[in-house]
Amino acid sequence: MPPFDHTQTTTAMLAGLHDPANEQAWRAFDDRFRPIIVAFARRLGAQAEDAADVAQETLAQFVRDFRAGKYDRSRGRLHAWIVGIARNRLIDLQRRRAAQRERRGESAIVELPAEGELSALWEAECREEILRAGLRELRETRLDPNTIRAFEMVALEEATPATAAAALGISVDSVYAAKNRCLAQLRTILARLHAAYEVSPE
Repeated sequence: MPPFDHTQTTTAMLAGLHDPANEQAWRAFDDRFRPIIVAFARRLGAQAEDAADVAQETLAQFVRDFRAGKYDRSRGRLHAWIVGIARNRLIDLQRRRAAQRERRGESAIVELPAEGELSALWEAECREEILRAGLRELRETRLDPNTIRAFEMVALEEATPATAAAALGISVDSVYAAKNRCLAQLRTILARLHAAYEVSPE
């Protein structure tokens, strides 16, 4: 099976979901949204296992509703529909878990914020996932491994150019050149991903 294409448009991905036999479309949808839903649920207080359950239930319900014709893109963005489903699953989870957690003296899932705050939180998690996907794609390019490592050390790990140069056995000028080259390529990658995920950059 070909690898998941992170730049596949939402329209193309949804078109494939109409066919229950299209495993590639389901995998594309799952790969794109599962990590975001898990992170979204964790941010709202769910434990790791609960967040995984929320993601599974949210994705499964969306696909059922979508194939039943309940989702209309003209009435709102995809993320709003998914956020609504995830919110309801979190409320259900809160109701199931609250009593037993309170009996053990533990806190239940935090009270859910208003709809606008949920949407902003979702978009923040999308941007985090887009950055992770962009960095994975950058590491898979034909750039020299030392070039990518120099960029990672300076831009992500906050090492000084001199420290990165000494560690990699290259000049400080080469570190700056590597950072600039990687940043230019990463910006191009992220622009495509933001368009594919239908999320605007901050």
